[in-house]
Amino acid sequence: MQKRLPKFTRAPEAVYGKPVTDRGLLILTTISRYRFIKTSDIIRLVGGNEDVTYRHLQQLYHQNLTNRLALPKHGGQGEFIYFLDNARTLRVLVAHSKLNASVFNWDEIKGNREKYSQMGEESVGRFLFLNHELMISRFRADIELECKNSDGRVELCQWMQGSSTWSKVQGNSGKFLPHRPDAFFTLRLPNAPEGQQRSNFFYEADRGTSNLTRFREKLEAYLQFLIQEKHKRYGVQKIRAVLVHTQKASWAAQLKSVAAQIASSEPLAAHLFWFGSSEEMGDRGSHFTPHFTLCADERKRSLLD
Repeated sequence: MQKRLPKFTRAPEAVYGKPVTDRGLLILTTISRYRFIKTSDIIRLVGGNEDVTYRHLQQLYHQNLTNRLALPKHGGQGEFIYFLDNARTLRVLVAHSKLNASVFNWDEIKGNREKYSQMGEESVGRFLFLNHELMISRFRADIELECKNSDGRVELCQWMQGSSTWSKVQGNSGKFLPHRPDAFFTLRLPNAPEGQQRSNFFYEADRGTSNLTRFREKLEAYLQFLIQEKHKRYGVQKIRAVLVHTQKASWAAQLKSVAAQIASSEPLAAHLFWFGSSEEMGDRGSHFTPHFTLCADERKRSLLD
């Protein structure tokens, strides 16, 4: 019988000499793209036999090519979250495999080692950050998989996330407001008429940890960002929508009411901000079917509208 390996301490001797296969390389590049990602999302994205992927994840961890942690959940241990934090072992792998060094963000890997390799219970701020990052990762994985399953009708041709999207914008009062979208992405519809093939979106993952006053400032920053045409720095002429994604439908409704208040003086807000929740969409829902709501009317939208 195969010996069960420890979950939170490495046993390199148990995997000594085992090669990293193509599936292992795919897992590593997937983790790198997402920075922080749950086991279940890795399984979905990598595809194939789940048990085989689980074994590869275990092997990569004990070979010190990945790290993992589990956030507390309902008094117990939650699902494993994978990330990269060991540049040395990854560089050795790059030198002896077909992996290209450019697939890794080496500064990010260094930062992960400094911040997340040893997280104690006092790291409340980091726990909140990780939960926020995981919400973004889940949304991105959903979009990637829906594009993959669309038979070529929809392509995710751009995804930007992190500090590269951050800036400031001057509000009506003269005060500078932070503009920090959680992500910017572009969907391409190859079968649509020329000039209508690309839809550009900003994405906000809202876990309900902020208040409505701060959220209003965030929406006002988006409005000014577009009114001042600062979105053109992304190489696009227009933004289809700002997606505000929450966990609970009740919180999405409260945020939508803030957008409605702004829309009373700035009509653009009624059409720009789309609201949706994981609760409303459910486990089997799709972002390519109508479930986003906005202030302009009662009709629900999908990302393909």
